[in-house]
Amino acid sequence: MPNQQQDFKLSPYWVDGINALNFDWGKFQDKIDSISDDLFNLLVDETTSEFINKVGQTYAQINPRIADLSRIIRDTILADIYIGDLPSEISNRLGVDPNTGREIANQIVSQLFTPTLDDIKKLQAAKFPGRINQQPPTPQQSVPMPTDRPPVPLPPQHKIIGEDLPETGGNIIDLRNQS
Repeated sequence: MPNQQQDFKLSPYWVDGINALNFDWGKFQDKIDSISDDLFNLLVDETTSEFINKVGQTYAQINPRIADLSRIIRDTILADIYIGDLPSEISNRLGVDPNTGREIANQIVSQLFTPTLDDIKKLQAAKFPGRINQQPPTPQQSVPMPTDRPPVPLPPQHKIIGEDLPETGGNIIDLRNQS
């Protein structure tokens, strides 16, 4: 059974609590009033808090700062953070490496945001015009080759049988020292 007090503290809506210093509840409420019911439900729903708690358990290094993940999710839903910046925000604010930040961001978008992604994109497009449809170049994209010369063929790759085995003398693997 989930811990209701923990879920309440991890709710993107309630993460800063009623008595939070430097949190402008009036401005926050104005933003809440302007979003769709589905986005509001995403902010307050218990399953959102459970999802955040699960991410904190999966990535133990962020567990002490899990409330910051709730804030990042809230700020993304309210279009205070551009959704494309989610991996770097997670990396910077939670102190994780960029690959972990990207993994967490992918989970948020694919598992948490999917039912409301169209609503989030509408808010994002209004707040960040021109950015929502831009696709950053991916490392897998090939660099265009000049057309005036043929591509240089790569030398054949020769694999030595047994080269991927540990340095134990051929095909023998010492299993005694593995824990």
